[in-house]
Amino acid sequence: MPTSAPPPGRHRNVRPLAAAATVIVAITLTLAGLLVSSYHDTIAREQTNLRNLAEAFAAQTHYATLALDLALSRATERTPRDGTAAAMPGGAFEDIPARIRRLGPDASRRPAPGAAPRIGIAPPTPGGGPATITLARNLPAGSAVIETDVAYFQRIFDPADLGRGGSVTLHARDGTMLVRSPTLPHMIGHSFIHTPLFQKYLPRASSGAFEATSPIDGVRRLYGYSAVAGYPLVIVTGRDLSDTLAVWRGWLWVAVVAWGLLSATLGVLAWRTSRETARQAALIARLQASERRLAHSFRYLKSILDSLATPLWVLDAERRVVLFNRAFLQFTGRGEGAVTGRPEAEVLDPAGAGARERLYAGSAADGVHALEAEIRDGAGATRTAIQLAARLASEGNAVQIVNSLTDITDRKQVELRLAYLADHDPLTGLPNLNRLRRVLADALRAAAEEGEQVVLLLIALERQQEVADLLGHEAGDDAVREVATRLATLAPAPLCVARVKANEFGLVLPAGPAHGPPDAVALELYTVLSEPVRVGGREFHLAPVIGIALYPQDAGSANELMRLADIAKHRARSESGEPVHFHSASTHIQLNERLTIEEQLRHALERNELTAHYQPKVDIATGRVTGFEVLLRWNSPVLGAVSPVRFIPIAEQTGLIVPIGTWVLRTACAQASRWAREHGIATRIAVNLSIRQFYQKDLLQVIGRALADADLTPDALELEITESIAMSRVDVVERLLGGIRDLGVELSIDDFGTGYSSLAYLKRFPVQRLKIDRAFVRDLGRDADSAAIVRSVVALGHGLQMRIVAEGVETESQLEILRTLGCDEFQGFLFARPMDAAAVPALLRASGP
Repeated sequence: MPTSAPPPGRHRNVRPLAAAATVIVAITLTLAGLLVSSYHDTIAREQTNLRNLAEAFAAQTHYATLALDLALSRATERTPRDGTAAAMPGGAFEDIPARIRRLGPDASRRPAPGAAPRIGIAPPTPGGGPATITLARNLPAGSAVIETDVAYFQRIFDPADLGRGGSVTLHARDGTMLVRSPTLPHMIGHSFIHTPLFQKYLPRASSGAFEATSPIDGVRRLYGYSAVAGYPLVIVTGRDLSDTLAVWRGWLWVAVVAWGLLSATLGVLAWRTSRETARQAALIARLQASERRLAHSFRYLKSILDSLATPLWVLDAERRVVLFNRAFLQFTGRGEGAVTGRPEAEVLDPAGAGARERLYAGSAADGVHALEAEIRDGAGATRTAIQLAARLASEGNAVQIVNSLTDITDRKQVELRLAYLADHDPLTGLPNLNRLRRVLADALRAAAEEGEQVVLLLIALERQQEVADLLGHEAGDDAVREVATRLATLAPAPLCVARVKANEFGLVLPAGPAHGPPDAVALELYTVLSEPVRVGGREFHLAPVIGIALYPQDAGSANELMRLADIAKHRARSESGEPVHFHSASTHIQLNERLTIEEQLRHALERNELTAHYQPKVDIATGRVTGFEVLLRWNSPVLGAVSPVRFIPIAEQTGLIVPIGTWVLRTACAQASRWAREHGIATRIAVNLSIRQFYQKDLLQVIGRALADADLTPDALELEITESIAMSRVDVVERLLGGIRDLGVELSIDDFGTGYSSLAYLKRFPVQRLKIDRAFVRDLGRDADSAAIVRSVVALGHGLQMRIVAEGVETESQLEILRTLGCDEFQGFLFARPMDAAAVPALLRASGP
């Protein structure tokens, strides 16, 4: 690319300058939007640029060398043999002197007749003079050599800006470095004949590009090279690979350098044109030379545009395409002949011509404007793109529009997908919880204006996880999709059917004659969802439960209605036999009470609010006390005395029963040991085990530590489990009961007769007592069936060598019947109510030995 004023005598044309300025503005507008480009494309593009730059410098070097050669030819006839004469080569560097010497027949390194000129380098003189370039040629008038300072060529390369570590080097074909910019004086004259350039690449092609490690500083660089036509010279341009990888910054610098060079060229041309107006013939010659250089510069910049992946084009005032890059041709699917000078409406999608015309009108009026629209490419595919348009003032102040097109189709598709996923469940395609909340809020606003009702149903599939556990997650998903299909085909359609959790759905229904009463809709929905789903060749019942809340009866806001429906759903879960549950004020009160009890119960142990009471067991035949059942009492400073009926189920559900049960066991063992130690009274203590306690992993260790810490003999402890626990996991229960008996602790089954005991399993359990549930004892004397059940239990227990204990005995008639039926022991209010530990010794002494 030219970097100085053109030589005199050349014709100059300013039209390429205007075109170059248009291109520079187009680059400035578009390079800012190009941030990412692939590594290999960047390398290839930079290699192309370096090769083009090498070719440009090779052309200028050719002209400079040609000027020396012509000066040598002209001055040889005037120079005496073996004499020296001064010469000015002229051209772009006419201010650098040259010296010509005729060589005698015996001169060393004299060129052979008819041979190509020989070019070499002379090192700096001892006095500090510069290195010189020598060109020797065998002419008709004799052999001669012309010598000039390296500055003659140095100034050609100095304007090049190839970034940190970049360089332009002039080599002789024998590998000798002649000139380098930036200069490296100590390397001038060194031979690089063994480098890849001279060994591998230059023999293959006279110009090209490659990547190699610099033999000078060991830095990895990209190189472009070009042989100088007619002379044994090679131009090498190099750039640091690390700079090249900063793609957007590299292109920005290229654009800035190009803009600066072109501006300087235009300024110099204007200055020389005004100065040389009187010399018309010389002006024409200079203008012609300038025109050729500008054409070369334009081709160079056009190659930069073509390397960009973004379609670029320039429109004139008539909206005809006057400039474009290769990406624009690829986008339109047309050749250059079908684009150049054609109206834009014929080249681009005509459907968007109106919107683009408004864009151009705005850009022509006040600068850069943008348009996002769908546009069909040359293949007919619809793409979403952002078009930027900017105004340019061309020759004669004619308005031109520079355009760039950025394809955002993929980004738009991602945005649409994200927007869809924000409101929909990806598994079923149904709306998700976010969408349900918005639909519900809109429905409530509409209902408030119209004075209507809205019904919210939340549905949980209680057994869906069983499908996934048995057949895998994909099968579980198939079951969910089947339920979603059933809900989506409900008629009349709800306002919204959504999947709100993994196994939960929500429906919003407007009340009215089209949908019927809410309870009828809920029962119909329950019937539909109770039908088995078929997955993996098997049928599964998913056990749906439904919670319902109504607007405006239950709540006035969407969030509150969701909360109340969720409470109703959990209520449906907890209440056996009631899979559909409407929210009610009593439900809310019960929930509040339950949570309050739970909150206080979590601190009851640490606050010492729990106490153990003891209810005696009495031998029916002798009337003696045979032991005590430990009963838990809670006196809360906030709630007062709380019945076990209220807090024991909550402790079971929350898991608090485990630490509480451990405390009861240790307290009972310690108390029994204290009675024996302080009063000499040995008695058996019965402690109830909940199902959570029974299945805790360290149950046997907990029992053993309680006995050891209290120094209590194992036979003084009896553990009671319910019939439902005994029948829950028979193999595990049998193993645990055997472990407890191995400790020496006795066992009894509580509430016997209320479950579904298997006699075969009962025979295997090492149990010493059966306790008849108070429900059968209460009706003795009034209900023959109860007496028959008690008689059967007594006979069964005695047959298995077990003692029988009756619970809840409150009257003498009940006791008499039990005695008649052969029952062994009883406990109940008839003998004594539960008492604290201090009252037990007196009771034992009164009952006799």
